[in-house]
Amino acid sequence: MNILSFGKTAREVAERISSEVPRSIQLQALVDTYPAGVRRGKEFFIGSLRGEAGRSLVINIDTSSPWFLSGKDFESGDGVGGISKILKEGRGYSLAETFDHFKDYISQDYVAPPVNIVKPNNPVNFSVMATPPPAAAPQQPEQKRSISPSTPFEDEYSYTDADGVVLVTVRKYFDRDVTGEIVRDSAGKPKKQFRQFMDGRQGIPEPRPLYNIPNILGADKIIWVEGEKCADALTQLGYAATCTIGGAGMLSENTAQKFDFTPLRNKEVILWPDNDDAGKKLSRIVEAGAKEAGAKTTLTLKIPSTKEEKWDAADALDEGFDIEKFIKSQESKIKKPISLLDDSLIVNKYFIGRPPEQKFLIADTIPLGVPCVFAAAGDSGKGMMTLDLAMKIASGTPMQNSFGGTVSEHGDVILITAEDDKDEMHRRISRLDPKRARESYSHSLRILPLPNLGGVFPIMQKFDNSYLMGEEFSRIYDQMLEFSELKLIVIDPMASFVHADVNADPAAGAAFMGLLAQMATETGATVMVNHHMAKIKDNEPVTTPEQARNLIRGTSAIVDGVRSAFAVWSVDEGTGKQRCRDLGVEYSRNAVFDGAVVKSNGPANRDIRNFIRDPDTGLLVDRSADLRSVLMSQATRDRVAHIVDYIRMRENEGRAVTLGGSEDGVYNTAMLTPPQEPCVIVIQGLGVTTVKDTVKIAMTQGLIRKYSLSTGGTEKWLGVSGGPLSCGEYERQTGRDNI
Repeated sequence: MNILSFGKTAREVAERISSEVPRSIQLQALVDTYPAGVRRGKEFFIGSLRGEAGRSLVINIDTSSPWFLSGKDFESGDGVGGISKILKEGRGYSLAETFDHFKDYISQDYVAPPVNIVKPNNPVNFSVMATPPPAAAPQQPEQKRSISPSTPFEDEYSYTDADGVVLVTVRKYFDRDVTGEIVRDSAGKPKKQFRQFMDGRQGIPEPRPLYNIPNILGADKIIWVEGEKCADALTQLGYAATCTIGGAGMLSENTAQKFDFTPLRNKEVILWPDNDDAGKKLSRIVEAGAKEAGAKTTLTLKIPSTKEEKWDAADALDEGFDIEKFIKSQESKIKKPISLLDDSLIVNKYFIGRPPEQKFLIADTIPLGVPCVFAAAGDSGKGMMTLDLAMKIASGTPMQNSFGGTVSEHGDVILITAEDDKDEMHRRISRLDPKRARESYSHSLRILPLPNLGGVFPIMQKFDNSYLMGEEFSRIYDQMLEFSELKLIVIDPMASFVHADVNADPAAGAAFMGLLAQMATETGATVMVNHHMAKIKDNEPVTTPEQARNLIRGTSAIVDGVRSAFAVWSVDEGTGKQRCRDLGVEYSRNAVFDGAVVKSNGPANRDIRNFIRDPDTGLLVDRSADLRSVLMSQATRDRVAHIVDYIRMRENEGRAVTLGGSEDGVYNTAMLTPPQEPCVIVIQGLGVTTVKDTVKIAMTQGLIRKYSLSTGGTEKWLGVSGGPLSCGEYERQTGRDNI
């Protein structure tokens, strides 16, 4: 046809192109022209139409808006007016070339030679004339070539139905100039664009299919990625991978209904977006489509913060990234529907073999990988105790901590404080570590003093009638998940981070405890939350762990919702002064405390610990063993020494004993042993209760402890400190001659 039949003026031609070409295709052309552009909602930011870096030019990409692809350069004041101007400035296309680029989407075929539409000075008499370039001007290579079905392509991907019949073919092209050279971006990467073809013409089927349908229909778990190259990379590793045609250029909230997500019905869908904002937005749209189609579960993978922008599955494969570990590490977050008809839940299938060993963060006191509450009255030193624990976990060196037990696990620690600023934390650290051993810790201790970092943010907030993780904390939590050796997370204090009344609203408390449990499960760390205790009524002293537990604020929701709780409470003045006299230290107010495990869902030492504040550091120090030693009679000390000697003797013989009343119990074995050693003679002169009580005293003093003879076995065999059991060198003698 003659161009006059398509439009009388250049403006009319441009307007007809804008009206006849589908807006999704125009949007794709915009994105392909400016690969460095940034999408923010319904706006597209670039530096200029010439492709310069920056965000001074904003273009409307709302496909439902009458101002679609219009915009303004806020730096120069220049306006943007449709796809024709965009391709003219960004690719160097003439109007005729723009027409040819979109001819498969226009109602009539264009066959006229390239022309320039010229409007003379006389507005009444104008004509369309061919305007050859000036003879003196050398011809410059075009920035981009036009693409047709016959244009050579770099890669080709076929979308098929369930029977393998090709529905549409996607071809990838590198942008090349007329000399054939690849056009590259500022980073040196080839610029590329994609085209869809049906029956030899550009086009897209409706509804728009997913990639790799035959494979995903036969799989239970599907991984969605942004492009065909990434999907093929995962398919090579044995995964069932898919993507949506056209990427972010075609799929939006407005076009989502044009895509067929039904192959994802009853599937576990894992979404792996590109590492950029556009990728995250696209994954949210796909996730919504998958859920609407009836997907069983959905999970969006969190990309490691160390990865560069736009990092994807194909990049992961190229760099040898452990994809299987990456996916499995996050699959625990998938919330699967519970079915009582699932036979795998039957006890003989669900609970197989030996149960896993309970690991402790602090030996016999606080378990590893559980939510924990540490409660105390104000000015008792909670912050110093948790800081001391954090430093000793990060140090990598086994040592006693202020809670009264040995640090059993070492690794990374994150401490978030809402009350203490950087300077105060620095002073406390210096008091605890005057020799600056922290400069050579084996692991990292990260402290977030929020007064210096923009203030407090909620860990949990109430939205309508639901309690959800706060947005700002969610970003920090995503980073926590990247720590492979995280052992402890401290949140101090709880009240600053929960924007809900957990004391009055049991639902809020239960929701927060559930959130802590999720954090502990997913990170593998103990999540310790510092919390306040109510004031003692009528100045009556606390004398039991049960009384202390009842003073923890929001007890029913807080304590019942965690696996472990530790409390510290003050003692009355008379008791405090007597303890200081026994230990030979000067008494001061607010310096003498008791503490204990007040809740534990597993084994734990529930003995009351006696604390004295160190005047130099301000830290509460466990002086229980010192007090027991002072108060212990000489006769008791002698019994303890003989019991320890006997246990050492049996251990060295390879016939270790237990505490209980079985045939291997320390009392029974001593009764049947020839009285050759003084320790045997002493024990045979004691009653069974006295023997057991003496063993327990020796255990509290750290002279002996219980060990297991096999990995995962029960810890019941008694061994001395530094003996074969403690060193892993024990050789058990078999046979009934143990006695």
